[in-house]
Amino acid sequence: MAFYAFRLDMIDVKNPRGKIPDSDVVTFGVLVNQQDRGNGAGYFPAMGAGSRVPAAAVIPNVRNGLGRDWIIGPLEIAPGDSVHVVYSGTNTSDSQLDLSGQAEIEIKILNAMLGAAVGAPGGDIGAAITTVLSWIGDPVGKFLGFKKHGPCNGPVFSDAVPLIGSGLDNLPFQPPPVTHPYVVEVLPGASEISFTRAYTDEANHNTDVCGAVAHTEVTFSILQVPSISVGYYARRLFPVHLEQGKPVPDFAQGLRQLVPGGEPWSLRSLLRLRP
Repeated sequence: MAFYAFRLDMIDVKNPRGKIPDSDVVTFGVLVNQQDRGNGAGYFPAMGAGSRVPAAAVIPNVRNGLGRDWIIGPLEIAPGDSVHVVYSGTNTSDSQLDLSGQAEIEIKILNAMLGAAVGAPGGDIGAAITTVLSWIGDPVGKFLGFKKHGPCNGPVFSDAVPLIGSGLDNLPFQPPPVTHPYVVEVLPGASEISFTRAYTDEANHNTDVCGAVAHTEVTFSILQVPSISVGYYARRLFPVHLEQGKPVPDFAQGLRQLVPGGEPWSLRSLLRLRP
């Protein structure tokens, strides 16, 4: 079986949802056989018409198997596995949130989206995500109770891109460019392919209040990884040490040091530990 990683690359705002720049809660996740294998969310502020924001410029605030660089994986994927790359963007710019409000909304939108995806009847994950985001509508009003705000808050884009393991094997992967337009660091030995998809919010947009319909392009990449270095990827999953000024674990001293109490564990569980 091959190893694959999935990276959110770029949010390209052709036209925002509201009459002021969008501030979007963006979620990103990967499901394999309709099981959550990694997810996260972050806050992309002040995106007006013409804004092109690399995801790598925004540190995700909520991470479960998602790196600071918006990469999920590498994951071992068999030819018969079904894979969905899921993501969404929800505008909150009309409500002037503070950081605590942003974090609460990020978690609730992400949980609602993933809950809908995992429980999607008949496996129609895209429809389930659209339904739950429409139900949320203005997340500031729905989750924080600020009913008088947010006439142009709400879903801007969402998708659940379906893939199959055998299809991943046949994609035309290429070495990453010498000067990468999206990231600072590339995974060792990985080749990649990028996809850009365009979205509008026409289905839930009030042009009388919010002006022109929003148009957004989202770019994500799939990375094919030939092999996994446990030391390298374990280091990627412990950025909290760098954030808090603590020394990064010396992996030459073994990996058991990373598990509290020295309890039994597996490499799979290590790679699923939250940063």
